[in-house]
Amino acid sequence: MTLLFQRSPRLICLDAAGTLFRVRGSVGTIYAEIAVAHGLPDQEDLAQVLEQRFRTVFPAMPAPVYRLGDRVHNDSVDREWWRLLVARVLEGLGPLSFLDYFDDVYAVFADPSVWELYPEVAGVLEDLRRRGLRLAIVSNFDARLHPVCQGLGLTAAVDAIVIASEVGVAKPGPGIFHAVVQRFGLPPSAALHVGDSLDEDAQGALSAGLLAVHLQRDGDAGSVALPPGVRVIRDLRELPAMTGV
Repeated sequence: MTLLFQRSPRLICLDAAGTLFRVRGSVGTIYAEIAVAHGLPDQEDLAQVLEQRFRTVFPAMPAPVYRLGDRVHNDSVDREWWRLLVARVLEGLGPLSFLDYFDDVYAVFADPSVWELYPEVAGVLEDLRRRGLRLAIVSNFDARLHPVCQGLGLTAAVDAIVIASEVGVAKPGPGIFHAVVQRFGLPPSAALHVGDSLDEDAQGALSAGLLAVHLQRDGDAGSVALPPGVRVIRDLRELPAMTGV
């Protein structure tokens, strides 16, 4: 039986990558194809090596440090953050014009064709809107999120897209959550946030006063220690019934 929250939200906030959409294929495959085009010797397991390196480096990267209200600076911070990450992923792999390579890698992930919606997303967003709920995407993704959302049909499907670099505060900081609820003229208690990161999404939302749902598409939901009040779903199709509207 689906458990409902004690209060019904008026705003549903959703994380972006890993929640609404994913990379087609794998990051390692894309990195490898571009690397070979830039002169890196091809090898049978190159994509797998780069994928494993990415999965190791990405969570170990320090969080970007933004300036409030300085989107130009914050965009440059995001680009430098990704440049350092990609450099670490490719470290020691052979001759490569890295700056040219990075320009191409950075650009390709702004292309909506590199991404795909999870199968249930379009229907769930339509259902939530039919219930009279406001919808917002709240993400630490950089400014490339805008063309990605436009191409995937998400821009028209939600009421707002709020990006950390534009606000100047990243999840799990409360500032980004407070910025989105203020945009809708609502208190934090009137909003529910859904995302696949327990720390950035669930814990961050709770700390900011929002309701929180942890989306765990893979693995054993019972193996994760959840903060009190956080609900777990395995598929976004479980979400509309949890809103209580």
